Amino acid sequence: MKNIKIYTVCLLFVGLAIGCKKDKSAELTSNLEEVALDRSGWSATASSQGTANLPATVLDGNTNTFWSSNATATFPHWLLIDMKKQTVVTKIGLTTKQGDPKGFTKFRLEGSNDGTSFTTIGELTFNPATYTEQAFTFSPARNVRYLRLTTLEKATTQTGNVTFLSEFTVTGLQQRKPLTDIALSKTGWTATASSEVNYPGDETNLAAYVVDVISAKSPTAPTVPSFWQADYDVLHPYPHWIVVDMKKASLLSYIGLNAHTDPKQGFSKFSISGSVDGVTFSQLGDERIFNPTTVSEQKFAVSPTAPIRYVKITLLEGASYPCLANFEGYVKL
Repeated sequence: MKNIKIYTVCLLFVGLAIGCKKDKSAELTSNLEEVALDRSGWSATASSQGTANLPATVLDGNTNTFWSSNATATFPHWLLIDMKKQTVVTKIGLTTKQGDPKGFTKFRLEGSNDGTSFTTIGELTFNPATYTEQAFTFSPARNVRYLRLTTLEKATTQTGNVTFLSEFTVTGLQQRKPLTDIALSKTGWTATASSEVNYPGDETNLAAYVVDVISAKSPTAPTVPSFWQADYDVLHPYPHWIVVDMKKASLLSYIGLNAHTDPKQGFSKFSISGSVDGVTFSQLGDERIFNPTTVSEQKFAVSPTAPIRYVKITLLEGASYPCLANFEGYVKL
């Protein structure tokens, strides 16, 4: 799960500071997370602009494009960002024009909710010879719609009055998205089993097939999805097991299982256990019921006390030659 920074936010509305009591901080911020804000739909205007180097380029995510002021305009120059709605801002990031150490060295940053009345956030220094993003943290955070950057001083290497900026990013607080169960990537995963059908030229239904892509077909029965099949119960009686190695530990919330398309090759009861080392396994809840006649994914909640790397599915009851077509692991994000 992502590490989420929680902030006590003291909002500033047109110069009026509203204090936040300590005992209310958790209540005020419990549904907020700090993220790099999506700039889609934002707009940028400036005091002047070059013919091809428009203000909007500071929002395009491309450090090879940049806004520049008009060559005839003199300092100070300003750039105005409209975020289209009030946003609790905790930090901005500025990236200068690449490979050009001129530009500005000092700027004033202001915030506004109406685009007319601005409150000064601070006067800050900027290094035009640093071509990576330079971050400026707000303390306290500001609840604003508009951010105005005014360049105050030019670099000593700048003989003219032109200034420029490549990127303007904003980090802020927004409502945390509800936790969602996301399927983990299975790239690199492996699986082993108590037995598997592997008769070259006849049938090949390996344990590894439960962690291939869901669209993969059986190599010896290409009209059906690939599947693992335990060897016939005369030689290998119940219980059968299959262990999935996810290669790194994850705090699973669900597992997903798909049956073989032939319900006569299914199982009806199983258990789930987990392990961090592949040696010692702990049960993850009670025994589960599985429907071999359902070809769509069946999900089963699990609640390991800590992240696990290995998941063991133990088949307890079912057909004489049980199969499993697919395994998925889910985490909450």
